[in-house]
Amino acid sequence: MADKNILLIFRNPPFADSSNRDSLDIALACSAFDIPVSLLFLNDAVLQLKSNQQSELLEQKNLLKTFKALAMYEIKNFYVLGSDLQRYQLDPKQLVISCETLKQTEVAILIRKFTTVINL
Repeated sequence: MADKNILLIFRNPPFADSSNRDSLDIALACSAFDIPVSLLFLNDAVLQLKSNQQSELLEQKNLLKTFKALAMYEIKNFYVLGSDLQRYQLDPKQLVISCETLKQTEVAILIRKFTTVINL
């Protein structure tokens, strides 16, 4: 299955709907079948990676522990758009996982490298 690879694009803020959880489930399923998967966080999705989220106030599951555990499943390629980090005044060091910061022009190049792109 080495000829397939998947890019999951996250666009929603934490706790917006089930798409973030669904995308993580897809990532874990791909890993179980040895399909390389990478994650791209765009727009409000960068907020999912910020520590100290208070999910209990919304009675929602906090996904931060799952993001931190992805390396155990051989999911290690994470990308964020630098302008989105700037918009929310986030430093890459504030994120719970280490992400490669991309410029807007690099996003299209990244997307073309994958055989499948999923954007929920």
